[in-house]
Amino acid sequence: MKVKAYRVSKIVEYMKELLEEDIFLCSIFIEGEISNFRRHTSGHLYFSLKDETASLRCVFFKNDASNLPFSPKDGDFVQIYGRVAVYQKMGDVQFIGEFMEAVGKGKIHDNLEVLKVKLYEEGIFDNERPLPRYPNKIAIVTSPTGAAIHDMINTMRRRNPLMDIVLVPALVQGDDAPGDIARSIEFACVESGADVLIVGRGGGSIEDLWAFNTEIVARAVHRTTIPVISAVGHEIDVTICDFAADLRAATPTAAAELATPRLDEMQAQIAYRVDEMDIAFGGLLASHRLTLESRLYRLSPQRQMSKIKMQRSILAAKVDVLKKVSPMAVLARGFALIKDEDGKIVRSGDGLVAGQRVVMQFFDTNREAEIL
Repeated sequence: MKVKAYRVSKIVEYMKELLEEDIFLCSIFIEGEISNFRRHTSGHLYFSLKDETASLRCVFFKNDASNLPFSPKDGDFVQIYGRVAVYQKMGDVQFIGEFMEAVGKGKIHDNLEVLKVKLYEEGIFDNERPLPRYPNKIAIVTSPTGAAIHDMINTMRRRNPLMDIVLVPALVQGDDAPGDIARSIEFACVESGADVLIVGRGGGSIEDLWAFNTEIVARAVHRTTIPVISAVGHEIDVTICDFAADLRAATPTAAAELATPRLDEMQAQIAYRVDEMDIAFGGLLASHRLTLESRLYRLSPQRQMSKIKMQRSILAAKVDVLKKVSPMAVLARGFALIKDEDGKIVRSGDGLVAGQRVVMQFFDTNREAEIL
């Protein structure tokens, strides 16, 4: 028996007709919390409206968006008047809004802020460990099938082909993701032997990234014994995991660049240090050589003989000086020394009397004389 199959377009047309012509859904108020808010350059507004269990895509076209009494943003709790529609090209159910009124902050937003304050007061956001300058191994906690892991590995291999990379797989979205991420973080710290850890995933909606806004993941990051880089989504996406980590990267690729030093720069740095050491060692060696040569010269026999000769010359000169000023040298120049009968030197003629006997000491002999 042949089963009739319907074309996709027919099914979507049927859905569109069924929903858009429903008297209840064509004019209705809905309420919820705004997430993934985006203002297009065309002036249209795109976002999701969510509560604790469901989410609905919403669109405000330019004319209706320009008449809104306030500027909506993520976390606002709002009431919207409009209609349910089907975007036929994609088969998506969406809500086309005509008017929106702010009611306050949503419960999801409030719960997140309460959790932030709690973790902050407990010191969970106090990690500020520096990244190792030259890590040997980098661990990555993320999905093994996402584009993010391929981008990170390619970036690391490009910067340093020798880098040891360890992938610790984890679910990154869904109800089971928070616990799985926390367990993978603990395993990476205890078992991988890595010097630094990257935790993250590629971009997505707030709902897709919500696992990284959970308490269990924040506490797991805080307990790590190695520095952690949080790399969740894109630059505009900020999660609790970012606050708990030692460093936040705008994207997974940016995290790979922060964690991985360039091999060519490392080699250039090593070569520079080697040159510095060569220069320093050469200078030290030259200095020691000069010192040693100077000491050897001072202790050489030639130097010692020269020193002895110099000392002899100095001694001989001093002897000559002493000889010239000695009493015998004075006598040798024709002087005589007069002594009385007691052998005392006569220093003046006033003390002599006629008939007194004296001794005259010449350079080579003594003679007696009588004073007349």
